Amino acid sequence: MLPRMKRTTILLPLLLAACGGSSERAEYPSTASTDQSADQMGLASADAGAPAPEPAHEQTPPPPPPPMVVQGMTTAIEGEMPTLRVAAPRAGQTIRSGPVNVRFTLQHWELASPTGPHVHVIVDNEPYIAVRSTDAFDLAALVQQNLGHALAEGTHVLRMFPSRGQHESVKSAGAFAVVVFHYGHATEGFSFDPSAPLLTFSRPKGCNPTGQHVLLDFFVSNTELAPDGTRVRYTLDGTSGLITTWLPHWLEGLGEGEHTLRLELLDLGGNPVPGMFNDTTRTFTVAATCP
Repeated sequence: MLPRMKRTTILLPLLLAACGGSSERAEYPSTASTDQSADQMGLASADAGAPAPEPAHEQTPPPPPPPMVVQGMTTAIEGEMPTLRVAAPRAGQTIRSGPVNVRFTLQHWELASPTGPHVHVIVDNEPYIAVRSTDAFDLAALVQQNLGHALAEGTHVLRMFPSRGQHESVKSAGAFAVVVFHYGHATEGFSFDPSAPLLTFSRPKGCNPTGQHVLLDFFVSNTELAPDGTRVRYTLDGTSGLITTWLPHWLEGLGEGEHTLRLELLDLGGNPVPGMFNDTTRTFTVAATCP
């Protein structure tokens, strides 16, 4: 049996040969059997006293791209363009108390329930309420049921227009109706001109499922959008851009959570177009599960 020193001398070259003679640190499996064999042979590890290798760090994934506003295309309408007219309340009418009966006529647009084509009803500048029947309805009850509060006394602006099942508005002057009426009494100093340029915010609204496009849609009255004319400026979560063509747009790349969208009607010089509804900010959410 060879002395201990000689045995070490013989085996060490064999280990170096097994590593290819490289000066780089050999990567040995970290197992109990390997450590036990080295102890049994009485060998000193080539890495004795060397610092342990640092654990590999996971690379931080790159941040997701910012949300984008992408121009879409208007969904074609077969046949004649829809028209909508409000018969009641009348312009300037004062309804002292009780229900506010709304009667309207809608032509060339068949409504459906619980999904499909419908009518967007907007009181003042609150989120729209979907109506799926041409029957007369009580606006005060509709507001209480859908917006969670009573119809306040004073002057109100009622706006209505037909919408497709995916909530894309029918973009035709004849499809839009606006009526100013008073509930209980007129609001002192209230000023609204239905014939002036008007921006009506429609979508987005409420909760939107994760992974789907979110519709950005609005109605423009008494003016036309153009690169060298009236424009709509959007500000989505702090990022702004201009819309110069009256088409539906889509919001892409939205993460889960709450988002904010502001729409402003601007003139060619970038100045706000006067009007009490021409600058609107709304919050909406994106979630894996929507109620």
